[in-house]
Amino acid sequence: MDRMLKKAIITIVFPTILSGISGCAVISNSSIDNEGDSRRVNNVMWNNQIDTDFRTLLAREVDTNETRLVFIRKNDDDLEQTSANISVNNRYQVSLHPGNYTAVNSCVGINQLSAHATGFKDNNLLANKQDYQLDGGQTYFFYVDMDDSGKSTLEQITTDSALPLLETKRYQAHQISRVVPNCAAPMAVIVPIPEVLPVVPVLAEKVTIELEVLFETDKSVVRPEYYSKISEVASFMSQYQNTIVTIEGHTDSRASEYYNQALSQRRVDAVKEVLITQFGIDPERLNAIGYGESQPRATNDTAAGRQLNRRVVAVVEERVNN
Repeated sequence: MDRMLKKAIITIVFPTILSGISGCAVISNSSIDNEGDSRRVNNVMWNNQIDTDFRTLLAREVDTNETRLVFIRKNDDDLEQTSANISVNNRYQVSLHPGNYTAVNSCVGINQLSAHATGFKDNNLLANKQDYQLDGGQTYFFYVDMDDSGKSTLEQITTDSALPLLETKRYQAHQISRVVPNCAAPMAVIVPIPEVLPVVPVLAEKVTIELEVLFETDKSVVRPEYYSKISEVASFMSQYQNTIVTIEGHTDSRASEYYNQALSQRRVDAVKEVLITQFGIDPERLNAIGYGESQPRATNDTAAGRQLNRRVVAVVEERVNN
């Protein structure tokens, strides 16, 4: 490799010397200044490197779909033809001179990075390439060293190692990067909203609701003025949606036992029908049982006692899941 590099250098330098000897008439018409940082040919001037505040550069936020690469070249006395051609994914970034650094953004994912001696003149931007998996929004540092034979070393270093090196480096500014981070826009992260199931109140214990529904003698038709009383049961069932209701009908002891049982059944069936048709209660949540005179709560020997025994109640309880 040493022989190849020297041959490449001779190929470039020797004709230049000859042209300097034999082409004086041509050169004399041009004004060239290569002193210090500045370079000038006639009226065209540029700077090879400039002083920059690398902290300002590093403070700039990197998009989540991009990553920042900083290449730092060691201070040495290598020949100019051992400038390091830095490439990113087969795209030219800069021919990095000793004591300089350069920075460029690339896309996230696997990046192919390469440092290859300019003196080889082969334009091989993938020579000595190394693959790096790089994350978005991050800055990565790489240390570049070239020996006088043209052998390149590209090593990823930590931020703590890079910052002291950048203190003594200058930004290389005279070449145009061909690295274009045409990165796909970051995909929006769609976080599924967990389904929030409604909390169904649970009825801790059985509840008995007295229905003040009065029927005409020997009748089982619920008059509309009593619908508001029945609506209380419907509202309670809507609040406790996992409940069932048993509508119980009771009579006093007048008339026969058979008659009283049949009458109480007709009356509770009528209340059940109102809950279904007027208030939209699911029939499967309703039971209706006529007990007749079998469960008195007061004496049937007085008018007041018989009034207490003629009643309709709704017993509400939590439904047992199968």
